[in-house]
Amino acid sequence: MMQFYSCIDGLLPAPQPEQHELSRKKAAKEGGQIVFYGAEEYRVAAFQPFILGKLRRTPGVDGVVFFTIDQFCYGERFNLKLLSKILEANFSVHFAREDLSFYSLEELRANFLVLSAYFHTKWILWTTKADELKRASIKT
Repeated sequence: MMQFYSCIDGLLPAPQPEQHELSRKKAAKEGGQIVFYGAEEYRVAAFQPFILGKLRRTPGVDGVVFFTIDQFCYGERFNLKLLSKILEANFSVHFAREDLSFYSLEELRANFLVLSAYFHTKWILWTTKADELKRASIKT
């Protein structure tokens, strides 16, 4: 049975128990179980500096289940570099909310356009919402 590290999204308003449950179900669907839990510090969520080191230091872990692919979209660019490094280190990457998995760089390359389109759509929505909030605060 595969063993996974679970990395929930500290910036998402979804309750942590809900994130853990969906991550557990994704791990089971991929033939494994969650054996470690964690989350990136919210102040560095755009860069995710800790997860790769945690994976490398944790013996017996086969991959990581992120709650959502949004966790790779909090910076100015999609964090493709980290996603690639995790796969290069021979860990699988899974996204519970989107029910998406990557086991190799080839799978990542095959889906790059979809991931890029997703990021750009989210970025447009986030920046539009931020602009609307800024304009609303100026009017009051």
